[in-house]
Amino acid sequence: MRGTFGRQNLSILAAFTLIASGCASMRPYDPGPGKRVAAAVIQDTYLSGESVNVTIANLSDVTLFYPDSFCKTELQRKDGTSWKTVEGPARCSVSVDFLDPGQTVVHQYRLPAGVAVGTYRLSMPMPLPDDAYAPEPALQTPAFTVYAADVRNVGMTSSSR
Repeated sequence: MRGTFGRQNLSILAAFTLIASGCASMRPYDPGPGKRVAAAVIQDTYLSGESVNVTIANLSDVTLFYPDSFCKTELQRKDGTSWKTVEGPARCSVSVDFLDPGQTVVHQYRLPAGVAVGTYRLSMPMPLPDDAYAPEPALQTPAFTVYAADVRNVGMTSSSR
């Protein structure tokens, strides 16, 4: 009788394990803090005064909330090995309060006219899941180079304008 009882427990344990693993695989994919969202820019170079289109993609299966609607975007300039903010939070161009799983939005940021030539990036608060208990590191774009706006006319003749 003792051997039969042991086999029954083993069968119950195996069934429970199968059910539990099936439930675990039904959980939404969440790569974790700082890895749920990616930001990208289309170009490597821009002219001062141009708009930078930032593509922001939710890489998870979790709805992410952005209470500031991407309104706290900062322009940062590389200074040696560190980044310094040169322009604080910008005007809003995206009126979205959340990112659905897999959703991608484009956030447009206009570079200030006359901004110095250099290497820049955009930094903004990270969208968070509803159950987040602490702030996450800022979401940052890859670095890009900004040139003076009058560079576009260099080398052009009056007939090519």
